[in-house]
Amino acid sequence: MTTAISKYGDVFVGRQPILGPNLKTIGYEVLYRNCEVDQALFVDDSMATATVLLNTYLDIGLEHVVGAHLAFLNIPEQFLLEKYCEALPKNRVVLEILESVEPTPRVVEALVSLAQQGYTLALDDFVFHTRYQRFLELADIVKVDVLGKTEDQLRNEVRRLRDYRVRLLAEKVETRDMFNLCKDLGFFYFQGYFFYRPSIIKGREIPANRIALLDLLGKIQDPRVPFKQLVEYIRNDLSLSYKVLRYVNSAYVGLPRRVESIDHAACMVGIDRIRTWATLIIMASGKEQPTEILIMALVRAKMCEHLGKKIGTPAPEKYFTTGLLSVLEALYEARMETILENLPLPDDIIEALTGGTGQMGIVLGCVKAYELGDWLELKSLQLEPAIIRDLYIESIDWANTFSPIVQ
Repeated sequence: MTTAISKYGDVFVGRQPILGPNLKTIGYEVLYRNCEVDQALFVDDSMATATVLLNTYLDIGLEHVVGAHLAFLNIPEQFLLEKYCEALPKNRVVLEILESVEPTPRVVEALVSLAQQGYTLALDDFVFHTRYQRFLELADIVKVDVLGKTEDQLRNEVRRLRDYRVRLLAEKVETRDMFNLCKDLGFFYFQGYFFYRPSIIKGREIPANRIALLDLLGKIQDPRVPFKQLVEYIRNDLSLSYKVLRYVNSAYVGLPRRVESIDHAACMVGIDRIRTWATLIIMASGKEQPTEILIMALVRAKMCEHLGKKIGTPAPEKYFTTGLLSVLEALYEARMETILENLPLPDDIIEALTGGTGQMGIVLGCVKAYELGDWLELKSLQLEPAIIRDLYIESIDWANTFSPIVQ
């Protein structure tokens, strides 16, 4: 897979989740940028898009970027007119028509053809105007930038679009309050990192049952805990051991014979996998949160570990732990410092999680920057851009193998 990606040059590839009203992930907007310049597309929009979408995604497979979800792809005008879109799998993509595309007769003809073939069409960064009426008649989804807009402004935009058979997607949703407002106004899809930015109330205490889970989480993630003790921690928690064994014996894992104990499971699949499964199960316990948070944690963990190895750290497993636990604020809706009071973690991991300091903190910051598409922030790693990108794709692939646990 890495070879297939690399041969298409230094192009960063990223993604941003798109959630439904129940906060389940339905797709990802696929982001890409030439590593050499600070612009999302190349000098020739059409050739850049053709290279990235057709060569990279079709050769590697969209599943390596978006898993089993839909890929929302930005489509410039020339790419549309040249009918490159028809090479993309219509059941896997949503074609986002950029706001710069004008409703000329040729463009409308191309959209009519795509709609008749069954492609899903979205209007990106849409601002209502009567000249776009034909676009609205052909579109399935309309994306509205909600950042900085008042309730009255959003209500007016929704009212104008109510007569068209489109589903509304709110993009740049940064807070839970904005998510709730957009949902009340009739938006169906939501894009942005609101789900990862919890409403932390000062002085809020972590419930006792959650503290017990945190204590168990700390014991499982403590690299100093010997094998037998780790197995004992899992075995003594009936709910956790049941869930681990149920997953180990599932068809998804595909072991040749049934596993009856945690000891046996650890011998069959390896203690590292058991540790990760147990950690995910604990993190997913209790209060309901979007599963995308756990997917994000897995991608961060594996990418931090990969990068740790690349820069020559003697303890890449600590980088993995740092990435995995970096979402605890969102899961527990409490300050990281408060959460970590209940976790017996090494000082360097605590410093990385609370202040972004030390080598692990720098690596975690770079992984977060990649996640947001702030790819110029990655220069501090002093690694080839293509290497960083390949590690990100590999991390997504790895994280997808855990989807049955987090769903």
